[in-house]
Amino acid sequence: MKKYDLCVKSGTYTDRNGNEKVNWENIGVMMENGNGPYLLIKPWVNFAGFPREEGRSNLIVSLFEHKENDQRSSRNSEKEDFSSDVQDYNPDKIPF
Repeated sequence: MKKYDLCVKSGTYTDRNGNEKVNWENIGVMMENGNGPYLLIKPWVNFAGFPREEGRSNLIVSLFEHKENDQRSSRNSEKEDFSSDVQDYNPDKIPF
């Protein structure tokens, strides 16, 4: 079951009312099943490409409670359906 959307701040913009808003890029989801919680990260995500807060060397990944048809991901990104991956997840079959 999807619990959270994993999102990274990819920039800011000004809306038509002059308010500064954040662009959020959805980079994956946090899911949970009988084996516990786990993350599914989109394979093309390059963490080095995201801006960092001033003075920080690490990247902040925010967790937002998952809602169907959420508009939080960037305008050019399409949501992925990770639901089929839940049945295939088994930590005992991980080769390391």
